[in-house]
Amino acid sequence: MLLLAAQAAQRTSTVGDWPIIKQIAYLLGFVMRGIFVGLSSMGILNITLCIVLFTIITRMILLPLTIQQQKFSKLNAVMSPELQALQKKYQGKRDQASMSKMQAEQQALYDKYGVSMSAGCLPSLIQIPLLFALYPVVYNMEKYVPELANFSAEELTKMYTIFGIYLKDSPKLGMNASMLIPILAGLAQFLSVQLMSVNQPQMDSKSTMASSMKTMNYTMPLMSVFFCFTFPAFIGVYWITMSVVMVIQQLFINQWLKKVDVDELIKKSVAKRNKKRAKKGLPPINEKANISTKRINTPAEPKTEPKIDYGERAKKIQDSTDYYEKKAAKPGSLAAKAGMVKDYNERHKK
Repeated sequence: MLLLAAQAAQRTSTVGDWPIIKQIAYLLGFVMRGIFVGLSSMGILNITLCIVLFTIITRMILLPLTIQQQKFSKLNAVMSPELQALQKKYQGKRDQASMSKMQAEQQALYDKYGVSMSAGCLPSLIQIPLLFALYPVVYNMEKYVPELANFSAEELTKMYTIFGIYLKDSPKLGMNASMLIPILAGLAQFLSVQLMSVNQPQMDSKSTMASSMKTMNYTMPLMSVFFCFTFPAFIGVYWITMSVVMVIQQLFINQWLKKVDVDELIKKSVAKRNKKRAKKGLPPINEKANISTKRINTPAEPKTEPKIDYGERAKKIQDSTDYYEKKAAKPGSLAAKAGMVKDYNERHKK
């Protein structure tokens, strides 16, 4: 596995040549170059500091997306009981009609709170190309900061070294300073994940989704540790800085969300959705949504089927059959005479 990861590390330079990623990396390269030129003009020649400042700036650029994602998490936590009730209502129903009704009621529920089904993952999807573009800028800094070519190999080695750690080398197992990078990366990532989960909806601890989320909360920090051992140390510096900045941002966001009135947040969210719908010529959603979700606010009481006395039921069916047979037979007809014989035999038990 380590060999495969190492081979992947050797191919990372091609990431910067991917379509879209290449253009975004080119723009972010200007940011890195500006940071280096600015620090060097002050006599500071330190690549670690460049990476730290670069990461802080890029995370601040992504802050609006982070806030939007956390707002959705807050609203999702509020509507989670209704969503779970809806899922319970249609549990086990896989026919087309039931699935269509569930989707319609689920859409009405999201409309009620002024959010879309893709609101939670959209900010993450937008961040993916940015994060892919950040990687080659940090990994191949010489390509985006041509001023580095003006320095000797000895000077570059000094710039890439901090606390005796050469940032172009991967951290080594053992009692050495480079071990701090993977450890700090894992701890920072773990703290960041824990803080972000504060605004997530409460789930049944026995549910599959809750188990998956718990596993992910521990898996992601461990992956950070693994990759920090696999890639050059300056990737770990970038990862640590990113996690620390996210922790600080999340602390402020959590405090802000505690003070936010949920009803006011829902109103603003619905108003924002209605503006977008108005531009498309669509009617507002809140009145229709409130009506549509009245029946799914609480789980429906389970219906109890009455117990059936099959002996009594058979007797009623036979009595009904005998009645209609007698009624249908005309007086004096063969059927009527047969009925009389049958009655006589039944009375005398023949």
